[in-house]
Amino acid sequence: MFGLQAALEIETVDALKKRYVIYFGVKPKMVRKAWLTEALAEGLSDETYMKTYLQRLTDLERALIAESVFHYNGFIERGRFEAKYGSFPESEERYRSFYYGLRLAESLSVLFYSQERYGSSIKIPDELLAILRRLIDEPEAETLPVDTLPKTLPDGYQMFQREQVVQSEFHALLMLLQDKQIKISDKTGVASLATLKKVANEVHEYYDDESCREAKGMQHIVAFGWLRMIGNSKFTKQSKTTLVQAKKTSNSFAENTKDIWDQWVGNRKVDEFNRIDNIKGQTGKGKRFFTEVVGRREVIIGYLKNCPLGLWINFEDFSKYLFTTGSGLEIITDSRYLYIYNSDWGEFYGASWDQLEARYLRCFLVEYAATLGLVDVVMATPDEEGVYDDNFGDMECLSRYDGLRFFRLTQLGSYVLGLTNDYEPISGGNEVTNLSIHRQGRIVFDTKPELWEQQFLSLYAEKSKETDWKLSRKKIMEVLQVGGNVAELKAFLTERESQPFLPEDCEGLLKQAEANREGVKLQSEALVMSCKSKEIVDLIVNDKVLSKWCQRLDKLQIVIPKSKEKVFRDSLNKMGIGCCW
Repeated sequence: MFGLQAALEIETVDALKKRYVIYFGVKPKMVRKAWLTEALAEGLSDETYMKTYLQRLTDLERALIAESVFHYNGFIERGRFEAKYGSFPESEERYRSFYYGLRLAESLSVLFYSQERYGSSIKIPDELLAILRRLIDEPEAETLPVDTLPKTLPDGYQMFQREQVVQSEFHALLMLLQDKQIKISDKTGVASLATLKKVANEVHEYYDDESCREAKGMQHIVAFGWLRMIGNSKFTKQSKTTLVQAKKTSNSFAENTKDIWDQWVGNRKVDEFNRIDNIKGQTGKGKRFFTEVVGRREVIIGYLKNCPLGLWINFEDFSKYLFTTGSGLEIITDSRYLYIYNSDWGEFYGASWDQLEARYLRCFLVEYAATLGLVDVVMATPDEEGVYDDNFGDMECLSRYDGLRFFRLTQLGSYVLGLTNDYEPISGGNEVTNLSIHRQGRIVFDTKPELWEQQFLSLYAEKSKETDWKLSRKKIMEVLQVGGNVAELKAFLTERESQPFLPEDCEGLLKQAEANREGVKLQSEALVMSCKSKEIVDLIVNDKVLSKWCQRLDKLQIVIPKSKEKVFRDSLNKMGIGCCW
C-alpha cells in the first residue's frame, strides 16, 4: 500500500511548495508542512480539478500517465515508453547530482512520488491511481505489425524456408546416429568441430564461411541446434563419446518434431544465452543472477503463438513488441558482472533490452525454432551495418545470430506449439521443380532442382547428373529404418510429375520396400566361443544340456546365446573344462 498522505509527508517543504504552484497555479497561502500536505491531498483527490489539470498537459505527458496507470503499475518505465512513443516528457533542468540525465517534466511531478525518503523509485500513490483510471482512457492495445517481402530481396539477404527441409535433415541425422558418426564430449555433451562440420554437410546452413570475426561458428548454426535438441531428446542416448540412436518410432515426422521441441523447452540445464560467447562473465559471479531459462522460453513461445500464420514479421518489430508490452523476458537480474573486453569496465552495467534480451531472442529463433522448422527466416550477414553499435568501435557484430531480419510462423510451427491439432503442410505454397519418372526408378527434372529438393531426394536416390537421379533400394531401406516412410517419397514425386501414377516397376519397388521394412529383426545377441580341440567341441555339442542351445560354427568354434553365458560357464566347470574370457 502506497498512500497519498504518506507520500506527501516524505517530501520536504520546498518540494511541496513547488508542487502546490504547479498544480494550483498560485503560491500557497501558508508554508507550514502540515497545511501544504493537507491542501495538496485535498486538491489531488478532487476529480473535477484533476480533470481540468490533465487537460492542460501535452499529449505526450498524458500518454505517460495513461501507460503508468494501466500498464506500468503506477511506475515509470522510460525505456518501454520511449520505444513505443519515440520520446519522453522531461524537464530541461538537470539534476545537480552525479546523474546528468534529464528529469521528469515538472507538470508530472505532482503525480509521482518517492516511496521512501531519499529513494530513487517514484510511483503514483494508490488513491491517485484509482482517480486517474476513471479520468483517463486506457491506451490502445498494441498490435504486432506484419511485413510483405519484396519479390527481390536486398543484396546479402537470403530466405530460408526451414519447414521444407527439416524432415530430410531429421532423417539424415538419424542415419548418422545409426552409423555412430556423432562424436560429443563425454562431460558436456557438446559436439566436436569435426562432427559439426559433418552434420553441416547434411543440413542447410545459413552461411558458408565466417564474414565476421566475432561470429565464430556461424557456418554451423543449424548443425549445432540440431545436435543440441536431438541429443536432449528420447531418440538418442550417449555412449561415452558417441551419440547413438536410442529409440525408433513409428510416429509421424510432425509428432517427432513436437516431442523434440517439448523436451528441449523443458531442459533446465542448458541456457541458449551461453551461445552468445562474446559476452563474458556468464560463468563467474554473474552466473547466480541469471533468470530461469525455461521461463524465458515460455515467454517467447507465448508471443510466437500470437504471430499470424505464414506472414513475415520484421525481427526488430517483434523484439520491440515484446519489450513495449511488458513481456517479462529478462536474462539477468544484475548485469554488472557481464562484459565484453575487460571485467573492470563493466560493459553491460545497466544493460538495455537490445544488448541482452534481443540477442537472446535472436539466438532462440535462429538456432532452435528455425532449426526445427517452426519458423522460416530471412538472414543477412551478422556484420551488416547498423545491427550492432559497439561502444568501443572495433566489433563488427556481437553474435553469430545478428543476421536475423524476418521470420514467419510455419504450419509445422503452428502444430508443434499446439495451435492446431493436426499437421497439414500447405500444398502449392512453394515453388517445385517439375520432373518425369521413367522405368527402373529413373527420375529426370525439367531444370536443376532446388537445393532443398536435392537434399530430400538424396536420401532415397543416387544422383548421376545435375537433373538425373535414380531410386536406390539401399537408400530407401536406410531411411525407412530410421523412421522415414514411402508415402513421403511418393508425395514428393507425384507433386512434380504430370502423371497421376508411378511406373509399375517403381510402384512395385516402393511397395516391396514398405513390406520389408522390418523383414529381419534383432532377436538376441550371441557369443562365438573358440575351443582348444575338436574333442572339446564334440563334448559340448553332444552334452544333454548344452546341446539344446549350442551350435557348431566350424571345427573349433561354437555359438551360444549371450543370455546363457553364466549357465554355459557353470556347465563347462562341471565337465572339468575351463572357460576364460
